[in-house]
Amino acid sequence: MVDDAVNICGIKRYASDHSGDIPAPKCAEATGKTVAVVGGGPGGLTAAYFLTLMGHKVTVYEARRKLGGMLQYGIPPYRLPKDILKKDIDYILSTGIETKMKVEVGKDITLDELKSQYDAVYVSIGAHDNRTLGIEGENGGGVISAVEMLRDVGKGKNVDLKDKRVVIV
Repeated sequence: MVDDAVNICGIKRYASDHSGDIPAPKCAEATGKTVAVVGGGPGGLTAAYFLTLMGHKVTVYEARRKLGGMLQYGIPPYRLPKDILKKDIDYILSTGIETKMKVEVGKDITLDELKSQYDAVYVSIGAHDNRTLGIEGENGGGVISAVEMLRDVGKGKNVDLKDKRVVIV
């Protein structure tokens, strides 16, 4: 008997939505080592989470006022609701990670200062910059980058595309 494909993503979403609160795993015994993580996006938070579980003391330095990187500032809420993202970030932070928000490394504190204060520094600055194609007209009027558009949508600023011809590269 042949049936339809199984919606794995839907099953995972259902399980996640109905799992309730699950405490973070117990951290290993403290190693006495300290790590500075530069960037509070997905890569930085993942590194901070696992380093903390291994017993290291981790501090995340984030230039913006909220953690999450492009998940926070580039993914529209209809795709990733902010309360779900906050819940995931709070879960990660529940392991004991310290955060320093609105601190720009290279401006407010130098990389050399971090290297002198911590046993290790992990740099995870994300993908907030635009990638260009190097073609004529890419800097013309009406041309916006995907990163810029997603950031605006993430901030609640709708991009008016009504009655416009749109090309997405």
